[in-house]
Amino acid sequence: MRSLPLLAAVALTATTLPAQQLRTLSRPDAEFEEPFTQVTGIRELKDGRVVVNDIRDKVVQLVDFKSGSAKKIGREGSGPKEYSLPMSLVALPGDTSGVYDPLNQRMLLILPNGEPGDFIKTTPAPSASTRGGGGISISLSPPRYTDAKGRFYYAGGSLPRPDAPQTGVDSQPILRFARDAKSADTVAWIRVPANNVRVSNTGNRRTFMGGIANPFAARDEWVVTADGRVGVIRSPEYRVDWSGPSSAKGAPIAYEKIKLTEKHKEQWRETQRNGTRIMMRVGPGGATSASSGSPSDGQFRPPEPTDWPEVLPPFTANSAVIAPNGQIWIARTREATDNIPRYDIIDGSGKLVSRVALPAKTRVVGFGNGVVYTVRTDEDDLQYLQRFRLQ
Repeated sequence: MRSLPLLAAVALTATTLPAQQLRTLSRPDAEFEEPFTQVTGIRELKDGRVVVNDIRDKVVQLVDFKSGSAKKIGREGSGPKEYSLPMSLVALPGDTSGVYDPLNQRMLLILPNGEPGDFIKTTPAPSASTRGGGGISISLSPPRYTDAKGRFYYAGGSLPRPDAPQTGVDSQPILRFARDAKSADTVAWIRVPANNVRVSNTGNRRTFMGGIANPFAARDEWVVTADGRVGVIRSPEYRVDWSGPSSAKGAPIAYEKIKLTEKHKEQWRETQRNGTRIMMRVGPGGATSASSGSPSDGQFRPPEPTDWPEVLPPFTANSAVIAPNGQIWIARTREATDNIPRYDIIDGSGKLVSRVALPAKTRVVGFGNGVVYTVRTDEDDLQYLQRFRLQ
């Protein structure tokens, strides 16, 4: 991914954009015929084929839009060239990709020819050292980004000891890890809603169950460019702060305050009923294990939030996507009756440069050479991979 140059100075005044600068992507250049169930990542290769990660079907496929064919990569399991739960997909240098498998606690390489390769380490071993407030430092998130040097970036976390107040945490470090390093570096901090972590003890097993943080509470989002700059999108201020080789604080972006309604809450409850969750366990000596499930199968039933805000933040969790040119696409919150997804496009200086509207029930999942990839969800909750030309 190439990043845009930073401006030498940024005026800290709210930026706005005329309404007529909204671009509508109405008809895709291509749509893959076979559906998916829950796409969590894509990676376009140089020849135009696309690696697609589907967490619910537990499958990784190599999709060819030209021929309309798909080839399964690897298989489910715990042996060589296998994965138990392909949670996320990251791009690595040289058309190599990585599939993160939290159940096996490893990452499987996908080679440029679409064949599964070896396993690699993406994070240091979890630390049992205490941190301010009496917590155990442990990563609960998969690697989310990589840079041109192949370093991994992920959000760290803090879990409380069973004897500590179980009020959750309100910030997370953004960690960078190189495969030849023994530890990770903290490159930024983001603000997150307290998640009301619950802890239970059964013999020598300690289980951390994440209570649901309010989905409409203000929280920061983040992205990483190829040169290692970390962009933190602040909320509710709605601005982009950059750190890394060049640092800058962006101007606030003006946005309309939208009232939270009961319909917003019901729409969120529907996504919870259909989602996939991971539960982490910490055993003797700090050993960790994980399992997957969904609220519908009875494994995970965290309590519903009670601290609903009066108005929506400018964006919610997992709403930021970084484009190859260094621009950030932010999925904006909207009225519950508005079914048209809209994305703000912010450049490398933190300036709002344009907006894009997508068809209903469509979301951005990645980018390629002059294209953006989206997923369209039909009435049966099946997902279809689409490609839109941006030029």
